[in-house]
Parts: sequence; structure tokens; C-alpha cells
Amino acid sequence: MLLTSIMVTSVFSVALTVKTGGSKGERKVKAAAGARQISAILKNFVTGDPTNTTIPGPNASGTNKWSLDGMPGAGVAVTIDDTSCTNCYALTAGSHTLTGVLPAPFEAAPFTARVIYFVPNPDTITDGVNTRPIPPVSITTTWTDP
Repeated sequence: MLLTSIMVTSVFSVALTVKTGGSKGERKVKAAAGARQISAILKNFVTGDPTNTTIPGPNASGTNKWSLDGMPGAGVAVTIDDTSCTNCYALTAGSHTLTGVLPAPFEAAPFTARVIYFVPNPDTITDGVNTRPIPPVSITTTWTDP
């Protein structure tokens, strides 16, 4: 009986510790997942040519196939929106602030979380025939802790 009570107590203490592990850690996990998602999506835009209209870009749902606007986001019927650069090429130099990447309650007040990525003027690489930009992208996630 003593062994059973020790096992039950340890299981409950672990369960309660996990449950009350802190919402700050949960927000960090959500933020990291959003940043990873955008990183994976942006890789699809690197090898493309946004000036070529015969080859469609990776965005099958948006108006501009080379933009992040209108791509499926976090949740049902949620789309990604680049609020700082509407319908522009996803790797246009500058800062891009995105909504629709993180869960809606995290993007709403009081957290107002956003995924922001910055594309500097890119270096280029050439193969002797073609010159391609190589944009080093930095991704950050911001939110307000209430």
C-alpha cells in the first residue's frame, strides 16, 4: 500500500508540474514553431524568379504567386498576411511583418504576437551565365507579456 501511494504521489506531482509549467514557456514554443514554419516556407522562394510569369510561384492560393499573402496560415480558413508589403515578392529587401502564422489567441490582445523577418539587400552568386541573389533572412517573433 505504501508503494502504491508513493507511485500515485509521484505521478500526480509530475502531472501537476507539467500542467503548471508556465505559460511563458508555451509562448516561446509557439513563437519558435512560427519562425520555423516561415523559414521552411521562404526556402521555396529562394530558387524562383518572380519576374517569370510562365512559372508559377509557391503560393497557390494568393493573387501574387511569389508573395506570402494568401498562403494557408495557422488554423482553418486563416491566411498569412504580410502587413508591411502587400502582394510583394516574399524576399523583397526590407522588414516583413506577418499575421496568420501563429495561433489566433496568441496574435490577439494582450499578446499581439507577430512573426517578423528581415531581408537585407542580397549578395549575388553567378554561374557564369546567370546571376542569382542570395538573401540572408533573419526571423524574429515578438509579443507582449501581460
